[in-house]
Amino acid sequence: MATGIPIQRFPWADEAPSSIGSSSISNVPNKKWRNWLPLFVALVFIAEISFLSKIDMAEKANLVNSWADSFYQFTTSSRSTTELAVDEAELGVLVSEVDQGLVPGGCEEWLEREDSVAFSRDFDKEPILVHGREQTFNSCPVGCKFGTNFDKKSDAAFRLPRQAGIASVLQSMESAQYYAENNITLARRRGYDVVMTTSLSSDVPVGYFSWAEYDIMAPVQPKTENALAAAFISNCGARNFRLQALEALERANIRIDSYGSCHHNKAERVDKVEALKRYKFSLAFENSNEEDYVTEKFFQSLVAGNHICIS
Repeated sequence: MATGIPIQRFPWADEAPSSIGSSSISNVPNKKWRNWLPLFVALVFIAEISFLSKIDMAEKANLVNSWADSFYQFTTSSRSTTELAVDEAELGVLVSEVDQGLVPGGCEEWLEREDSVAFSRDFDKEPILVHGREQTFNSCPVGCKFGTNFDKKSDAAFRLPRQAGIASVLQSMESAQYYAENNITLARRRGYDVVMTTSLSSDVPVGYFSWAEYDIMAPVQPKTENALAAAFISNCGARNFRLQALEALERANIRIDSYGSCHHNKAERVDKVEALKRYKFSLAFENSNEEDYVTEKFFQSLVAGNHICIS
């Protein structure tokens, strides 16, 4: 905003000469000041306008930034709140429809329909052919056949040299400490496309646990044996400390019934799980220490209801 600048009037501007006869030389400075005065006033006025303009622009810029931040925060919070409200509303409608029986097949079938993936191949008419394994199940969500003699080229093969168009599969539940080819990195170098081992880093992890085989929720039976623990160890050349641990426990006068060939002191032939049910402790040492390598020894101890499984 422009403001008027008071202009000081100099004394000599309105004064008359002191005498008509004064020297002309004394009037020279007055004439020079009078000539430069308008220019000086104009420069001061321009400088003030420029300064005020800069202040005004800075204030406007800050105001615009403040508006932008407020608008961004408002739209972001509004959008996220709206999306959440829509998702909750859709979920509420779905739950209501399921409760009323309006969703065919219930929630599980609805999820399967929502998650289904369309394939260009009809697996019922053209099942996946897998060479090198026998068929061990009656049905599969994806049509497939296991065998050795097919009229068509196989889609995958177990432990066969790598061939174009055929996925080479390595499957093993043994420790890589004994079978180096089960190491995932080494298997890749050898050309296997799909690795199936106990390692959770495998393409298809295959563990020993099975809900169908191990009833870990069964009631616990009374512990009737005099020995504190039981052990079933037959590989006496294990690549870890398990035999040394067993010997250390025996030296500490802890009674252990050994049913296996290592430190064998229990001659009777028994069902392993049924025998473990009578002991408080189970020595479920593996034959090697390897990440994710947990065999039936551990899960059988859980089924037997041992108070503590030492592994």
